[in-house]
Amino acid sequence: MVVMISFLSSLGLAETKEIIAEGTYNMGEGEKASVAESKALLQAKRAIVEQAMPYVEEYLKVRNIKLTEDEKQIMSLGLINITLLEKKKTIGSDGTLFWVKVMSSVNAVNVEDIAISLKEKSVIDEYRKIIETYKKSQKAIDELKKQLTQIKEITERKPLQAKIKNEEILFKANELFEKGYYYRLNNDYDSAVKAYTSLISLAPNFADAYNSLGNVYIDKDQYDTAIENYNKAIVINPNFEEAYNNIGFAYSNKGLYDKEMEGYNKAIAINPNFAKAYYNRGTAYHYKGLADKAIEDYNKVISINPNFADIYNSRGSAYAMTGIKDRAILDFQKACDMGNENGCKGLQFLKK
Repeated sequence: MVVMISFLSSLGLAETKEIIAEGTYNMGEGEKASVAESKALLQAKRAIVEQAMPYVEEYLKVRNIKLTEDEKQIMSLGLINITLLEKKKTIGSDGTLFWVKVMSSVNAVNVEDIAISLKEKSVIDEYRKIIETYKKSQKAIDELKKQLTQIKEITERKPLQAKIKNEEILFKANELFEKGYYYRLNNDYDSAVKAYTSLISLAPNFADAYNSLGNVYIDKDQYDTAIENYNKAIVINPNFEEAYNNIGFAYSNKGLYDKEMEGYNKAIAINPNFAKAYYNRGTAYHYKGLADKAIEDYNKVISINPNFADIYNSRGSAYAMTGIKDRAILDFQKACDMGNENGCKGLQFLKK
C-alpha cells in the first residue's frame, strides 16, 4: 500500500486547510471493483487524517480543549470533507491496482461542537469497533486471497470466493456504520437514521447497527423507539452488555427506576468489568439519595479506569452528600486537576 500526501497551503487556524492524498488497493480474484475503489479511498482518507492531526491539535491547544488521543483521531475524521479528483485502475500480473487521488478541506469551525458531542455521547467504543472491523475484514480477505492462489480446482475455489463476498458485505456495512457514526457526532440525526437503516437492510444481523440506531433515538428523545432497537440488538447478540446498559439509560429518561436498574444489572452480570454500567448505576443510586451505594459503584469504576475525570467529581458529590467533607474535597481536587470543570466548582464551594 502506498499513500502520498502534499499540503496545498499552510493556513492560519481560522482558515481552511486543504490536503491532497493518494491511495491504492490491489484487487484480487473474487473482489468487486466498487469495493476495491472504496478501500483505496479509505486509505487516502486515513492518510489525510494523519496529516491533519497536528493542525487539529494546535487548534485544540489554542482553544484549551482537552481530548484523548482517540478523541483527537475522531475529531480529525469529523472535520474533513473528501472530494475525489482522479481515479484509475491498472491490470497487473497479481491483480488490478486501483488508484485514487482526493482533496480534503479541513475546517475547524465545528471543533467545539464536536468536542462537546465527544464528551456527551461516549462514542469512543463505537469508533474502536469501526477501526477493528475494517482491520479484521481486510485481514480475512488477504488470507482468503492467499488461499485462492494455491487452489486450482473450481469446486474448491467457490467457497473461498463466497467468503470474500461476505467480507466485502461486512466492509460496506461498516462504511455505513461509520457514516452514521459521524452524522450522529455532528448532530445530523435524520441522516444517521438513514445510514443505519441502510446498513440493516444490507446486513440484518449487524447488532451494533441496532444499538447505534437506538442511541440516535435517545438523542431524538424517542425513548420507546430506542428501547425497541436495543432489544433487537440483544436478540442478535444476547450478551450485548452495551445494549443492556443503554436500555437502562433509556428507562432512566422515562423515569422508570426499576427497569433502569435492571438494564445496568444485566450489563454488569455479562461483563463484571463494564465501567460504564457501574457509573450509570452509581449515578442512579446517587439521584435516589443512596450515596453509600453510589460510592460503592464509583469505587468500582475507579478500580477499572482510574483516569476517568468525571468519576472523581461524581464520587466527590456523593461524599459531600454523606457529610464526609474531607473525602469530597480530595475527589473534587482530583477531578479539577484532570480538567473537570464541575470538580473545580465543587472544590470552590466546599472551601468557602
